[in-house]
Amino acid sequence: MYCSNCGLKINKKQIDKALESDFKNANNIKYLYNSLVATKKFAFKEKANQLKEENKENYKEEVIKLKEELNNEILDLKAKLKANDLEFFKSALHVSEKRDLNTKDYYVCPRCGKLVRTDLNEKDIKSLARAAHSEIHRGRNNISSGMCGLMIGAILAIIGFMFFALSFKATNGGILDTTCVEFYVFIVLVLIGVALITYAIINIIYGREKIHNYENLLRNINNDAFHQ
Repeated sequence: MYCSNCGLKINKKQIDKALESDFKNANNIKYLYNSLVATKKFAFKEKANQLKEENKENYKEEVIKLKEELNNEILDLKAKLKANDLEFFKSALHVSEKRDLNTKDYYVCPRCGKLVRTDLNEKDIKSLARAAHSEIHRGRNNISSGMCGLMIGAILAIIGFMFFALSFKATNGGILDTTCVEFYVFIVLVLIGVALITYAIINIIYGREKIHNYENLLRNINNDAFHQ
């Protein structure tokens, strides 16, 4: 299942965890406050990323304006929290919806905090399609950053092995000197290089899987698989 707001693919374990957490904290105003703040912050990041993709000339000014709006909203939420306005948070997070531990049709997305439904309407489907395109774009960014990390990691590792070769001192009869500066530089560079290569490979695999999953999701949307 997918969140129609942010596109997060949610498995059964995540659904059960979210339901259990919502069920236990339905009247916990601090929990609801934190959930709503997380939702606001996620929306801010989404809008900022959208502005960045559009390459607007006034990108920084728009982001600053959005940040100010976010801060004002958080201040308002803090005031509601201080006033102990539980009903406000329940209404904002749809806690009033009939949900329990056996309900699969209604639960809060663990990433963006929005209410997720299985019975998607036309508006939800369009929102899910937009979210899928955003996730595909993120997957491509994962692959790009992974490729950069792979190249940098490989270069550092190669340079590190060059320093390893320099650790065989002629003054020491061509024997490896593990106390020289070159050997320590070799250790540091190889460790950083291996870490970057590992991170890069994970990023590339994650990006490819994300693109594959969300391209399939878009195909299902185009084939009316989500229409009732």
